[in-house]
Amino acid sequence: MIKKWLYLTCLLILSFFAESQTLFRTGTFLHHSTGLNIWGPNGSPTSIPQEISNYNAVHGYTGSAAVEMDQQWWPSGGDNEWEYWHRIFDNQVPGLSITSVMNNNKIVVIKSCFPSSEMTGIGQPSDTLNPTTKSVYNYKWHWRSIVRVMAQRPQNFFAIWTNAPHVVGATNPLAASLTKQFTTWAKDTLAQGLDPEMGAFPANIYVFHYFAKLTDANGYEMPQYAISSSDSHPNGNATALVAPQFVNEIFNAAIAYEIGNGLVVTPSSQAVSASAGSVNFNVVTNSAWTATSSQPWCTVTPSGSGSGVLMASFNENHALARSATITVSASGLPDVVLTVNQAANPGKLLNLSLLLEGLYASNGQMNQAYDADGPRFREGVADLIDVELHNATNYSSIVFSSEGAELSTSGLASVNIPQSLYGSYYITIRHRNSIETTTAAAVSFSGQVTGYSFNLPSKAYGNNLKHLGGSYYAVYGADVDQNGIVDTADITGFDNLSANFANGYFPEDVNGDGSIDTADITTLDNNQFSFIGMLHP
Repeated sequence: MIKKWLYLTCLLILSFFAESQTLFRTGTFLHHSTGLNIWGPNGSPTSIPQEISNYNAVHGYTGSAAVEMDQQWWPSGGDNEWEYWHRIFDNQVPGLSITSVMNNNKIVVIKSCFPSSEMTGIGQPSDTLNPTTKSVYNYKWHWRSIVRVMAQRPQNFFAIWTNAPHVVGATNPLAASLTKQFTTWAKDTLAQGLDPEMGAFPANIYVFHYFAKLTDANGYEMPQYAISSSDSHPNGNATALVAPQFVNEIFNAAIAYEIGNGLVVTPSSQAVSASAGSVNFNVVTNSAWTATSSQPWCTVTPSGSGSGVLMASFNENHALARSATITVSASGLPDVVLTVNQAANPGKLLNLSLLLEGLYASNGQMNQAYDADGPRFREGVADLIDVELHNATNYSSIVFSSEGAELSTSGLASVNIPQSLYGSYYITIRHRNSIETTTAAAVSFSGQVTGYSFNLPSKAYGNNLKHLGGSYYAVYGADVDQNGIVDTADITGFDNLSANFANGYFPEDVNGDGSIDTADITTLDNNQFSFIGMLHP
């Protein structure tokens, strides 16, 4: 009874904490024209809503755990410059309050448009007497003030975009350079907690460095991302570039804030093809982390700090399906174990072309092998062969064998070869009453499909093929006892069965017509007198 009471108590406690955790999964994007273009699709194959859908699918987020965001042209008046945002967050714009926006959204994203990139100088403390002066000094002042107000709202998570850049034809070198200087400070100094005046950067704010994503080294918007040489608004290329980064960076940061000092890595497993490649796992944390893989064929990003991407790279799989476990660790937190499941590689294909002397009819065609009741195999199949692959430097080592491959009446056969065999090997053909025959040299199996034809003496080791007339050559027949040579031992077996008028699928039936008779002895005698035997390395 006590155990049952404790179990129910634990369930209630866990349920309480699960329900009481504040989720930062939904929000709003406050913007003007530039933001609307990035929202998309803007002629792009994607958009922020589409990337949100992708994000939920990749992370397995559904229901209340799913991320969502809407967008608003806000504020409806004003140029949404940094000076204006400063006054908005200080509640100094008559008739305009951002409080209701913050109360109704867990995540609030703000940005400024092009006028904020029309900067005029480095500035000085006296610039604050004229807040609309577009100097680096004033912009830092505006941002610090906005950030301090945001920090007082831990119930919200904020993202601030850096400036929207201008194309060359819409700005000047000084403005472009100053804007680059300011936005770099915002991302690399302020947001990193390195600003001596601001100090530690609040955990509930993320700086989305929009400016750097579209600009060149001089601070100009690159032409491939602009509507035209005079219109700096982002085009479809910019949407395709920025929309997925917007979703991943901002929601990763918001969820990292949500979990505090936790560690979340998604998805927990990924299925990959047999080909070499890589996949990404999303790490959401405020901590430094390390990652290790259990298998040498799968290597991972060894470490990181804070939210980011863990990449797992894998080699081509040459054999059966396999799995690697990836362990992600952060000090003081439970390990997160991930899995990469790699598919088996479909077998390579070996296509062979060869004729058998005993079954040969004419014009490159063979007869079907018979038993006592007629054709032994389905229509079009002459007989069965065995195929062996031998080590290129040690022929006695058989690395693969396949028994019972169908050989068509036109001399074609196909064999599936494991992906693990991608070197060079001798191919040896065995048949129930033919001379074992090997390729003249080792054959490369580096490709998915390998073809080999025993159509000339030079294609067989020791030129060991029988000329049938014209352009046709065949594997020698009549090795009835499969001892590697046609000799009197083969004739003995033939004599015993022929004396009893045997019918059936016997090795002694050299010509494969289902009867053991004098028609078989010709090939036996000819090859015996010529001392025909197997030849191999």
